[in-house]
Amino acid sequence: MGVSSVARSAQSSLDLQYFSRFLRRNFYWIPLLVFTVWSLLPIIWSISASFKGAIDVYASPRLIPEHPTLDNYVRVFTYPNFSRYLFNSLFLSLTSTVLAVAVSSLAAYSFARYNFRLRNVLLVAILIPRILPRASLIVPLYRMVEQAGLLDTYIALIIAYTATAIPFATWILTGFFVAVPKELEEAAATDGASMWQRIRHIVLPIAVPGLVTVAVFSLREAWNEFPFVLALTTSSEIRTLPYQLFLLRDAIGIQDWPLLNAFTIVTILPILLLYLRFERNIVSGITQGALK
Repeated sequence: MGVSSVARSAQSSLDLQYFSRFLRRNFYWIPLLVFTVWSLLPIIWSISASFKGAIDVYASPRLIPEHPTLDNYVRVFTYPNFSRYLFNSLFLSLTSTVLAVAVSSLAAYSFARYNFRLRNVLLVAILIPRILPRASLIVPLYRMVEQAGLLDTYIALIIAYTATAIPFATWILTGFFVAVPKELEEAAATDGASMWQRIRHIVLPIAVPGLVTVAVFSLREAWNEFPFVLALTTSSEIRTLPYQLFLLRDAIGIQDWPLLNAFTIVTILPILLLYLRFERNIVSGITQGALK
């Protein structure tokens, strides 16, 4: 009996040591798992609810629908003016992204190649619009747009979207442009290449990861933008998908959760697919831009 007790004690000690080593080696997985579950659970619930009927959402708490249906997605795509809202989101997002990448590329090249006075001060000051809460900009921006006669126009939203995307894009691209060897540009200049030719054929191709990163982030911000659309538009002709989703929840009275969740999934799906496609480029772009 004594030998058996000693053996059990030794086995328990070994098990405890093994468990302790396991925790030390895999401790970082625990918060990562908790964070992943915390982040994905609302999305999983929304996907589940989008395939349920209006009564099933309340009657069946299961994540896997007992009687899945595509009726909610049919209702989304046949919703009045849905194609118009989709077009507005695409047009505003793509246009502002192209403008933001173009302007920030020129600004980043200037910061990377020219050592002018107050360079570092300006590089920090350009981030001020990112620091300020977006809600604090609504009133002055509304007054400026109203005085310019641009209320309820695409131009006002494109300017607002582009202006909010430029600071972050400039910071990321400055790091990439600094890392481009000056010798390559000097050799091209010796062969007669102009500054624009050097930027187009040397700097930009090398900085493609940074360009992809800022383009995806700019597109995401423009696609998900809500406060500017709420403040600067009045007609349904300029509404975007996120804004219509907000109005949909307020307009239908009793909440039709299946329809709301189907509309939500359709709204976030393009950005989600974009992130999955360029996930490696985005991570490496942010890391390289920060280190350089």
